[in-house]
Amino acid sequence: IFRKIFIMESESISKTSLVEDENKLHMEIELINPAIENISINPIFIKETENKQAQSSNNETNVDAIQRPNITNDTNEMSIDHALNIDESDVSSELNIEKIEANLCEETEIYNVDSTSKNTTNNSFCSYNWTVSPKLICAATKEYQPTAFCENFTKGCQWSPDGTCLLVPSEDFRIRLYELPRALYSGEIPSNFTTFDLKAALVVKEGGLIYDSCWYPFMNSWDPATCCFLSTSKESPIHLWDAFTGKLRATYRAYNDVDEVKASISVQFIDSGKQILCGFKNTLQIFDTNRPGRQITTINFKKDFPNTSGLVSCIRENPLMPGLVAFGTYSKSIGLYKDTPICTFKTANGVTQVEFSPCGTKLYSAVRRNNEFLCWDLRNPGVLLYSFQKRQADTNQKIQFDITNNGHHVISGGTDGKIVIWELFETENYKEDVNPKCEFKVSEDCVNGVSVHKNLPIIATSSGQRIYDTEEVKRDNSVRLWWFN
Repeated sequence: IFRKIFIMESESISKTSLVEDENKLHMEIELINPAIENISINPIFIKETENKQAQSSNNETNVDAIQRPNITNDTNEMSIDHALNIDESDVSSELNIEKIEANLCEETEIYNVDSTSKNTTNNSFCSYNWTVSPKLICAATKEYQPTAFCENFTKGCQWSPDGTCLLVPSEDFRIRLYELPRALYSGEIPSNFTTFDLKAALVVKEGGLIYDSCWYPFMNSWDPATCCFLSTSKESPIHLWDAFTGKLRATYRAYNDVDEVKASISVQFIDSGKQILCGFKNTLQIFDTNRPGRQITTINFKKDFPNTSGLVSCIRENPLMPGLVAFGTYSKSIGLYKDTPICTFKTANGVTQVEFSPCGTKLYSAVRRNNEFLCWDLRNPGVLLYSFQKRQADTNQKIQFDITNNGHHVISGGTDGKIVIWELFETENYKEDVNPKCEFKVSEDCVNGVSVHKNLPIIATSSGQRIYDTEEVKRDNSVRLWWFN
């Protein structure tokens, strides 16, 4: 007794009208650019009115919509109407839904996508083969050659949510965007496929040393409005960049107590992209994505987190509970926040990265100048589940790790040029120490970035570090894609 209508629109305004000719029942739903999430309108149940007079007058059904955030650029303002529902209890069984017609406005595209998915990517878990050495697909090395002004090493990497692009910041104040080779979209390597040089499809230059960057959580290459990412750099405000054109869409400025603009150390979209959370020294500040400019909320550690201080080095949001945020500081502490402070717990050294498990019940943390790599139980905050062993991270540089989409494996880089894979336990009988399942040598330099593709058995790695004695250490500033199947 219901129909699913899936609409994706890249223009500013579109309308979908559902008209039932026989009963003259008219329903109009207004959508203002719903393409941010591959919009999937939830099942709409049509009510039959109680009297014939109401049917003949074509009464409009009022539907309350939950709006997604606008993403503003120079020419367009984007927003979304989400989760439209009408009560099913009063639906008449006599209503012939088959006769309802969907009249779509011009230039409206229809996609057959799952109504529960955030994008068009397939959520099925891909399989990995850890028993053999991975196959090198492509590499980017020429763009990261040292110059007289900078050593130009990479600073991590991150796949886009739809898996089509790879974001790589580097020491030369630039953020490069690489596209996944189209030959791999099928999920298999062609028989005539050969390794090639990877070239950046887009280069964005920041004003100073890049601190952090992140993708818009509902990024989808089919909809240019959602293709954007945030970055923060030294002595600069937070910038929202267009991933198609490289143009600056918006600027978010944080101000200190004396009304001076200050730079954020870490940045992350939260609350389904509606807000931006930024980390500073002893404070967290929240911006409204719809309104570039000043912050709307400031979280002061001295007041809200009395046992926490220092620079906020990393921020992550729980994948199953929007608004629940974990952050780490260089002052050896991890905090949890959702509308109000929840708890904090200590680590051995300054935290460089925190990540939630796909199930949302575990939190992984890594620190600098220490091989400590831990998994915490969020059902009992502060309780350690297990510790990952043999991770080489005796450096101040951030050594990135990532988790496979099914949550069964954790993968990390290291200063020894290897990527290490740990297999997680299925039972509740957790061990204190977890030894690596396998490891692979992928570089002669420090592997500072690891990012797992969500739908293909591909792992991206970035390598390089600041070297003071070039005669003793071999330099390898590069980005590589590896096939693990």
